[in-house]
Amino acid sequence: MKRAYYFFKQTILKNRLAHLYLISGPKGSGKSQLIDDVSYLILNQGKPESPHLKLQIKERKVANLMVIEPDGLTIKKEQILLLQTEFSKTALVSGPRIYVIKNIEKIGMNAANSLLKFMEEPLNHNVYGFLLTENMDDVLRTIQSRSQIIYLKSIDEHDLEQELIKLGVEEKVATLAPYLTKNIDEATLLAENPNFLEMIHFIEQVATLWTNKDISFPLYFSDKSGFLIQDRDFFKSFLELLLLYFLDLVHYKAHQEITYKFLRDQIILQSDRMQVKDINAVIEAVQDVLEKQSYFINLDLALDHLIYTLEKKR
Repeated sequence: MKRAYYFFKQTILKNRLAHLYLISGPKGSGKSQLIDDVSYLILNQGKPESPHLKLQIKERKVANLMVIEPDGLTIKKEQILLLQTEFSKTALVSGPRIYVIKNIEKIGMNAANSLLKFMEEPLNHNVYGFLLTENMDDVLRTIQSRSQIIYLKSIDEHDLEQELIKLGVEEKVATLAPYLTKNIDEATLLAENPNFLEMIHFIEQVATLWTNKDISFPLYFSDKSGFLIQDRDFFKSFLELLLLYFLDLVHYKAHQEITYKFLRDQIILQSDRMQVKDINAVIEAVQDVLEKQSYFINLDLALDHLIYTLEKKR
C-alpha cells in the first residue's frame, strides 16, 4: 500500500491524476485506507494540514466524496443513477469530486452500462473515480479497459503491527492482532475488544504458569477459560494464537525470529526444558483441535482434550 500511496502522491503533485482507477488487492491489502489517504491528498491540495478533513473522510461526511457498496448481492442501476444525480449538483459543491465503488465485480449489467456512460461523459474534469475489487478476473473487461489498474499486495504482519503501534495500540496487542486479520480496521477493533485483551492475558498466564507444577492446568482452565468457548470463531482465534506461541518454542531452538517477543523469557525457559518431540506433540494437539472444531464438535470436549495434552507435556 505504501508504494501505491507514494505513486498517487507524486501523480497528484505533478497534476497527472487520471479520472478512473481500478484498484485490485486481497482482503486486508489496505484498499479502503489507501482511498481515504488519496482522497485527502486530492481534497486538501494547496491547503494546510487538516486532521478534521481526515476524520470527515473516514466517517464519510464529505460532500465531495461518495462511496457505493453492493446493495445486497449486487451494485444496482439505481445506485449509479443516484451517483450521477449527486454529481450533477455542481453549483452546490466546489472543488474536486470523488466517487468510490467497492466490490466493482458485483455490479449488475444495467448498472455497469449506466456507469460506463457516466465515465465516458464526465460532468467536468474535476471528477475522480476509484473502483475496488478483490477479484480482478470477475471485473467486466469494458470497465478494466477504461481504468488505470493498480495492484496491491496483502499487508504482512510486521507492517500491520507497525501501523497499529502508530495508532497507539499496545505493543503486545499490535503484535498478535495481525495474525487474526490483515484488515487494519478490523485489527483496530480487535485491539479495543476486552475479550481479545483477556485472551492475550490468558495465553500469557499459560506461558508463565507452564513450569509451576503446583498449578493444575485442568483446574486453572476450568476456573479461567470459560470465556474462550462462548463463541466458535473466538475459540478458533485462541487456538491460532496459542499455536503461534508453541511454534515460537521451535523457532527459538532453531535461532529464528519469534512472534511473542513480550514472552521471550518464558519461551527461552520452556524451549530449553522441552524436547522438540514434546513441543511438536503440543503443536499437533492444537492443530488437531483447530481442525476438529471446524466440524462443529462440542467446544467443551475440544478444550478438555487440549488441556489434557498440555498438562501431560508440562
